[in-house]
Amino acid sequence: MKIIVKKTFERDINRAKDKELRFALNDKITQIERAKNITQVTGLKLLRGYTHHYRIIVKAGELSFRIGAIIRGETIWLVRFLPRKIVYKRFP
Repeated sequence: MKIIVKKTFERDINRAKDKELRFALNDKITQIERAKNITQVTGLKLLRGYTHHYRIIVKAGELSFRIGAIIRGETIWLVRFLPRKIVYKRFP
């Protein structure tokens, strides 16, 4: 899949200081890049009330973060990377 990274996503990544979380995020992005379609991405779920907005779970130890993404065809926009409790308030 083709990945487009928004500036809000980059800013959220820079705020995440935990190394284990960064490794888990890197693994998830690699999985997304290698996926031929969205069914091959684990932890992906369509957000209620939307047709193209998804969340992708990223867990590292006790930390649980979500990637807020927009998927259309073979392109995925990575919009936000926030803790589970916050992401739904700030995405989309």
